[in-house]
Amino acid sequence: MSYLKRFYLKNTVMDWHPKNVMLTALFLATKTTNHPIALEAYTSRIPKTAPNDVLDLEFLVAQSLSFDFTIWHAHRALWGLWLDLQNLPDIRTDELKRAYDVALTHVRASRLTDAELIYTPSQIALACLSLASPQLASAWALSKSDSPLPSPPASPSAESPVLILVALIKAMIVTNGSPPDVESVREVDRRLKICKNPEKVVGSNAYIKKQEEQERKAQEKRKRKAELVRKAMEDGDPFGNEFTEKDELDDDDD
Repeated sequence: MSYLKRFYLKNTVMDWHPKNVMLTALFLATKTTNHPIALEAYTSRIPKTAPNDVLDLEFLVAQSLSFDFTIWHAHRALWGLWLDLQNLPDIRTDELKRAYDVALTHVRASRLTDAELIYTPSQIALACLSLASPQLASAWALSKSDSPLPSPPASPSAESPVLILVALIKAMIVTNGSPPDVESVREVDRRLKICKNPEKVVGSNAYIKKQEEQERKAQEKRKRKAELVRKAMEDGDPFGNEFTEKDELDDDDD
């Protein structure tokens, strides 16, 4: 899901449909998290999906991620908070376990929001713990600083930055942390079909025209290379002469 979000920071759904990008992002994630799945086995479980449907976008997705595949989720940060709380005095194990399980549900809900694009994993984890148990979140914050988390200040101007940040994240999770209904998704999909870039729709006139233009340019490059090779052979130098200012450099491998 993180790959999908980051992909659309640089691309638009009108060019690349989320259904197609999602399949590629998921397949890429299986490899970057050391849980590789054979491509044929992966696509065989997805109806109407061929291996090329996944591979065609793999480089584009990786490029859009700047080839930075490591993701540090809030799940790991929450696990760290849980370990820290076990070392604090007067913390009941059963209460901590219940709070951790509830906080995990909030972390999962946060994945449906933009929180991970705005806040750090530790901040999200603390907000989720605060939603599950404000007392435990306060105890952890108190162990790391001189002021407890949930205690309101005497005046708004003196409000703790941590408290403000946690409140913003909590509001985001509560407000936007639920999956959309199916009908809303279908409506967006219908709009995408109308608004999609015709150059990306296989079989459309714009797509065919673009492919023909790309093929024409590629053919011209091949002709120029062939002409340079022929001229070099006629001059008796199969490796060509030294480049001059008028020579065109072409690093294309076609």
